[in-house]
Amino acid sequence: MHCLNRFERSTNLSKMKKVNFQLSNSNNAKLIAEFPDEAAKLGITAEENEAFLQLVMNMPIGGTLRAKSFVTGTIVQKTKEGVYVDFGTKHDGFCPAVEAGELNVGDKASFWVLDPADYEKAATLSHTKYLAWQHLDELKESGAVITGRVFFIAKDKRTSRIAGVRVAFDEGILKGIRGFVPFRETQDRRNIENLLNEKLELVVMKSDPHRGPFGDLVLSNTKAGSSFVREQVSKLEAGLIVEGKVKKILNLEDGEKGVLVELCEGLTGIMYSRDITTVPGKSIADTIKVGDVRTFEVKRVDAKEGKVWLATKRLDKINFQKQIAKDQVYTGKVVRSYEYGVFVHLGCEINGLVHVSDLKKAGRENTKVGDIVTVKVKHADERAERIALQLVETK
Repeated sequence: MHCLNRFERSTNLSKMKKVNFQLSNSNNAKLIAEFPDEAAKLGITAEENEAFLQLVMNMPIGGTLRAKSFVTGTIVQKTKEGVYVDFGTKHDGFCPAVEAGELNVGDKASFWVLDPADYEKAATLSHTKYLAWQHLDELKESGAVITGRVFFIAKDKRTSRIAGVRVAFDEGILKGIRGFVPFRETQDRRNIENLLNEKLELVVMKSDPHRGPFGDLVLSNTKAGSSFVREQVSKLEAGLIVEGKVKKILNLEDGEKGVLVELCEGLTGIMYSRDITTVPGKSIADTIKVGDVRTFEVKRVDAKEGKVWLATKRLDKINFQKQIAKDQVYTGKVVRSYEYGVFVHLGCEINGLVHVSDLKKAGRENTKVGDIVTVKVKHADERAERIALQLVETK
């Protein structure tokens, strides 16, 4: 309202009164629509023009209130049926009890005009719907997800094609408000006719209480899904351990594999082959099966894009390392060779050392990188991550 106050204090006050006089004494809708041009002729600035336009769009014209406008008044009488509101004009307004909330005599409050006054009745108002439209503006800014019920499948009268669905809000602060979800903004477009009486997750795209028979509220079901995903991703951070179900093995570029993991309904993470635990002699498809439910480590998140990257290497290494104990037998691949011995990969990126002295005892001094050998754990130091191995003779 700062803009309006500055306008009222401006040197163009007399010009404003002149335009106000023209408008208040005319029912000519064309004059109202052409007000910007009239204002420009009177020398009113663009900023003042916009402020005053908003004022006159909601002001009493010819002693009445505009339907779907916002008005402010004082409660002068309260009955079982509702409250009567004084706006300082010759007509009072009436707000039914179900639309009045907790208002009492003497309270000053704002209302949404449901029906304008005529010579036989006062204007019908709603305080609760005024609050609802204010809340819708907040929801539009925040992108928060709300739930609405589909009560009508809207079709194009000329083509009979589905144009979208109409939804209503049955509870809470939005109770009684109606909105429209365009066809392109529905997630399940193939089965859209089955959505009747179903509840949809929605976000506000457009909110204009001053247009249309019920206000102009446009909603999106598809963006609600994206909003839900971003909200869930925002709760995650690198290093967290989460449970998920393997949904699909992907063949990516350059021969790389990927794995899609369902973390919860609507939220899927991806894991690349470089972050997957490998087993010597086995492919990723052998170690990760579609349908497997297991734990994953969150490697990285992008809350803005709603993306999650997962990994198993570090987690599996920790778990595998805890299981290594003396005298356990493994079959592994020689991955490095030095003068003092060879390192054998046991699994989960864990290697153990077969000392050269053990190679000589087994008569295997010529063991080289790439050989597959069977080994037994002689000693395991979990803290120092050192594992001593000895060769086992195979039959």
